[in-house]
Formats: sequence, structure tokens, C-alpha cells
Amino acid sequence: MSGLFGNAEDRAKRRKEKEDRAAKRRQWRIDKINALKEKFHAVAAKRKWLVFMMGLGIIIYFIITSGGGMGIIDKVKGLFF
Repeated sequence: MSGLFGNAEDRAKRRKEKEDRAAKRRQWRIDKINALKEKFHAVAAKRKWLVFMMGLGIIIYFIITSGGGMGIIDKVKGLFF
């Protein structure tokens, strides 16, 4: 007698299919999160170099506007000698 919900083999098969679908969904979400995390790391690395380049630009600007660098060198020498 198969009963109201089918026989035991059918129930086991449906349970297995449901678990497989859930595992695939779970793995897809994990893969999506990992891809997003890798993207954030790449963007952060790019921004780090952008900050370094901006800092270098500001330093070069101050050197040029202070008299071509000679003024800063004289100021540094004045601190030590």
C-alpha cells in the first residue's frame, strides 16, 4: 500500500532532490559573496595606489611652488646644520 504520500522510496527521492537544490542554492550564494569580496579587495588596492599618487602629486606641487626644490633642501639643511 502506497499511502497518502507515496511509498518510502518516493519520499526519500523527493527529500534527496530537495536537499540537492538547497545545497546548490547555498553554494551559489557563497560563490556570489566570494566574488563580491574579491571585487572589493581589487577596488581597495586600486584606491590605495590612487591615494599614493595623489600624495606624491601634492608633494611635487609644494616643491615646485616653493622655488623648485632648492628652498626645501635649504630648510632641511637648516634643521641639521
